[in-house]
Amino acid sequence: MPDRAATTRLVAAAARQHLQPLGLHRRGASRVWFDDRGWWLIVVEFQPSRSHGTYLNVGAMWLWDERDYWSFDDGSRIYWRDDATFVAHPPIDETGWASLLGFVNTEQFTRDMDMVAGIAAQRVEQLRGQFPDPAATSRQLASRPAGHDESPWWHAYHLGCAAALADDPGTARHAFRRITVSNPDTDWAHDLARHARHLADLADDPHVLRQRVIEVIHATRQRLKLPNGPC
Repeated sequence: MPDRAATTRLVAAAARQHLQPLGLHRRGASRVWFDDRGWWLIVVEFQPSRSHGTYLNVGAMWLWDERDYWSFDDGSRIYWRDDATFVAHPPIDETGWASLLGFVNTEQFTRDMDMVAGIAAQRVEQLRGQFPDPAATSRQLASRPAGHDESPWWHAYHLGCAAALADDPGTARHAFRRITVSNPDTDWAHDLARHARHLADLADDPHVLRQRVIEVIHATRQRLKLPNGPC
């Protein structure tokens, strides 16, 4: 059994082969790679396991929430079969789906890691197509409820910010006001509601609202030490 550093090198080699040609960057020496889309990121994480194997997490991270940490706002854990088909949510009554690539030996892990990194690349392409611009993102978010592990308040906030960037102040105002009338009972929810109330008040001037969201995006990029990018 190799040490964790040796396993990470095998993971990095496979990720470099499949993700670097797509323009993704490795975050330092970690197992995290990212696709910088300006106002959002696609985050790929080959999450270590206790058995020296890896899980695969791929999802969107919206940058219109000012913070200094990385997260998955839309999507995360990926499940796959031996034939390289993959899903984000396997059917409950189906077997044969895996979410952990275990380490048996170097040859096996290198071979299977090539498949998992290829799946990550396919998922990146899917997300690029799903969220090509703020208007499409707003429509996507408006067409479905909050995810299983997602707060409906955060879902409304993400919808409002996407609509603001898409110059759709009516949708943005409605989404932000869904947060202000929710009687939040936690500190983070109070802060979110206060911020959403401010953004809703700006919806009378779409340009000002859009600029305010862009300011938050730039602040988040600075906190994450990302270069200045277009929104």
